[in-house]
Amino acid sequence: MFTIQRSSLFAKLVMVLSILFVSLTLSFSNPALAHTGFDKSNPPANAVVTDELKELTLTFEGKLESLSTFKLFDSKKQEIKLDKLLLKEKVMTGILSQPLSNGTYEVQWTIVGEDGHPIQGKYSFSVQREGDKQAQTELKTSPSPSATVVPTSTPSPSATEVEEVSTSSNYLIYVGISALVIIALVILLLARRKK
Repeated sequence: MFTIQRSSLFAKLVMVLSILFVSLTLSFSNPALAHTGFDKSNPPANAVVTDELKELTLTFEGKLESLSTFKLFDSKKQEIKLDKLLLKEKVMTGILSQPLSNGTYEVQWTIVGEDGHPIQGKYSFSVQREGDKQAQTELKTSPSPSATVVPTSTPSPSATEVEEVSTSSNYLIYVGISALVIIALVILLLARRKK
């Protein structure tokens, strides 16, 4: 009779500890489900830049991981290579080898935040400098809808659109570990009962 009470007490203890462990794991994993969002950029979305532009800066709401990057494309969808890409905490800075000429540009970024979740987005801006005759001629000879300058003071809904790429892997890791611990405890409980 003592053995049955001891097993029953042990089983209840295992169940309580398992529930406590799973609850704590899920409560601590909630911050991992929050994604690092886009905060602001320089130049801003839909801006018309009239000065020489040699640097692009994107700022996010959380710390960025080393896999974060962005690419710059002109109105013909040709990639403009960055001379350097710098990551510091929440800020990603792209240094250009030469100033951008007149035209419309699109920045496509992909970041990995502290939670390990990849997020991507894009926004556009235009450069319209006086005295940049080569680019002005280029715009006149090859007009396209994407080269239209749209001066706005508020960004359009698509200006900073964010698309999620995959689910958080941290959450799945916690669930997997919890399941393994529960299975191990059940096996241990069954092994003790057989004795």
